[in-house]
Amino acid sequence: MQNNAIQSSSLKLTVPLPFFPPPQVALHFLQASTVRCLLEPWCRELGFIICYGAIVLKLYRHLVEFRTRKAHRWVVRDLDLLRYLCAMIVAVLCYLAAFTATSLDFLQYSELVWQMDQPQSLDAEQVASNMCRPLRWDYVTEAGELLILGFGLQLAIASRNANTQFRERQFLVASILIEFLVSSTFYILRFWYLEEFNPSTLFLALFVRSQLTNTV
Repeated sequence: MQNNAIQSSSLKLTVPLPFFPPPQVALHFLQASTVRCLLEPWCRELGFIICYGAIVLKLYRHLVEFRTRKAHRWVVRDLDLLRYLCAMIVAVLCYLAAFTATSLDFLQYSELVWQMDQPQSLDAEQVASNMCRPLRWDYVTEAGELLILGFGLQLAIASRNANTQFRERQFLVASILIEFLVSSTFYILRFWYLEEFNPSTLFLALFVRSQLTNTV
């Protein structure tokens, strides 16, 4: 019947959110180096696609099950969701491999560690900022993250009348909405004020974002 709650899956695809993104924050305890600058995107994007990709797929199943209740029933199995998630992970791995290869080519002409002018220095000495150089890849990656989150929000709106057990849909939507608002605000502020950030400020901003999006 229409009033019955959509049954929750026996297979929990959603990986605990606090597990994956924090390594990006933990890497900032280390001195900036080529290895750290190459590892940061891998930690962030793999954790992002596993966590939020699973949430988007759960919302997709809620929408499918809700819309097919009055017609022929189309069942999205757990195995299907795992296949979709694995395809998303493979796509991200290919993207990150391309990023790494391009960055290694970039090393032939420059370096990934951001060198900044030393303030109040008579000889304009260049010093390491303990931050990675901002690249165009970063903006493309951030836009891709927001597109995935935006698609998840679209699925949430389309399935807003679905009745799920234990208010599962509401919690999934809240996690995506918080990530979308916090990350978009962080990316905009970092784009405009990156040169004014020092390593401590950037680390604090990353830590606050991690707590807001994972813990809350």
